[in-house]
Amino acid sequence: MGIPRIVIAGTHSGAGKTTLSTGIMAALARRGRPVQGYKVGPDYIDPSYHAAATGRPGRNLDRWLLGTELPRLFSRSAAGSWAVVEGVMGLFDGMSGTKSFGSTADIAKLIKAPVVLVIDAVSLAQSVAAVLFGFDRYDPDLRLHGVIFNRVKSAAQETMLCEAVREQGIPVLGCIPQEDRVRLPERHLGLVPVGEEGLAPDYLERLAAWVEKYIDLNLLEDIMQGAQSSEGDATPEATVAAGASSAGASALNLKRGVRLGLAWDEAFLFYYQDALEALTAKGFELVPFSPLHDTALPPDLDGLFLGGGFPELHLSQLSLNHSFLDSLRTFARSGKPIYAECGGYMYLGCGIRDFQGKRFPLAGIIPVEAEMTPRLQGMGYREGRLAVDTFLGPKGTVLRGHEFHYSRVLPQSEEAPACQLYKSGSFLRSDGYAQGSLFASYLHLNFAGQPEILDYWLAYSQHSVQNGGGKIGGAADPSRE
Repeated sequence: MGIPRIVIAGTHSGAGKTTLSTGIMAALARRGRPVQGYKVGPDYIDPSYHAAATGRPGRNLDRWLLGTELPRLFSRSAAGSWAVVEGVMGLFDGMSGTKSFGSTADIAKLIKAPVVLVIDAVSLAQSVAAVLFGFDRYDPDLRLHGVIFNRVKSAAQETMLCEAVREQGIPVLGCIPQEDRVRLPERHLGLVPVGEEGLAPDYLERLAAWVEKYIDLNLLEDIMQGAQSSEGDATPEATVAAGASSAGASALNLKRGVRLGLAWDEAFLFYYQDALEALTAKGFELVPFSPLHDTALPPDLDGLFLGGGFPELHLSQLSLNHSFLDSLRTFARSGKPIYAECGGYMYLGCGIRDFQGKRFPLAGIIPVEAEMTPRLQGMGYREGRLAVDTFLGPKGTVLRGHEFHYSRVLPQSEEAPACQLYKSGSFLRSDGYAQGSLFASYLHLNFAGQPEILDYWLAYSQHSVQNGGGKIGGAADPSRE
């Protein structure tokens, strides 16, 4: 039998996908199922709810970021599990208005997963039949395996909804009443991550019980178990063997372990699980540290990775942690590589102005100031072309990433930009800062989709370890090692 799997899709953003997907994961886990949660697209926050519900790291299925690696990564991580995939936006919403590349439907077909559609039925009755018919017939290569009606206001409306779709032969898995107590908290970057104030400790228990009450989980499990096997479906044993082989191959090429410091706390928490596993498989040892709570960096680090997150919500504490900032500045002078994304990029600058305009001085390693704005400053998939030789690759190397931020940097780093950003082949702007062994930008990358970048980074780090500091150029080129 293949991997039991399901895609929970929606007619549009806000239909209730995240709440219901997380609740389904929690309910299946309460049944003793080993559940692996996934999110279609690049979002970081939804997978944190999946992780809380399942006890396993949440993962992303993103065609742009992972490319041809996606089926293999899904098969490997889902082996031995019940895979629940939360969709993004509407079922067919992809990277353009005419192509569904990267959409929930695209991912469902790629991993051969049945689709259950969530419909926000708050103001619908018989018209829901036309909605369901359209979604079921729009793509000849995809058929719906079930529907869930969300925000149903009464028993009478529930009866009308079920009668309206009865002749279509698509099973109704549940009619969910409107319930504010299970709504997820939101703010400027979307949902509030798990663990922060605002999410009640018993929330997931209440959510699981709510799903168990209103969704036919037995029918859902039957649909999941009936999923067609994908050619790449792996057994748990094959997955373990492949992981050991990959790690062993990387270790053979290492002159010594490369200790990579990883910023990890309430302010810096945006990392892709597959990217972290790709780093360790290549031979990096990930060493967590906290810019919020630590007084200094851990000893004997060979590089730093500062991911995105919410530094703007912790500016006072970050700014007042003088001893840690001094430690960070000292490390920056060592010539060892520093990689920073979005929030990490802002933190390395001279300061950040919050939403009220108050300035907080920070690391001062990069000659830029950042400010928060009420309007979104950047959102979407990007192609980043390296503007200079860096430890990620030579000038011209193409990075596949995405950006999503309500901040901007002033001045724009025109003197030493990290990359040139393009969208659908059209130039957008210069972005980031790259000089010496430092690379920082607004781009979020998933290294699992571009492992060749890690080969370059690893070779550079090995050279840095042996020579007491890095040098951009020939010695960092894996082909010359």
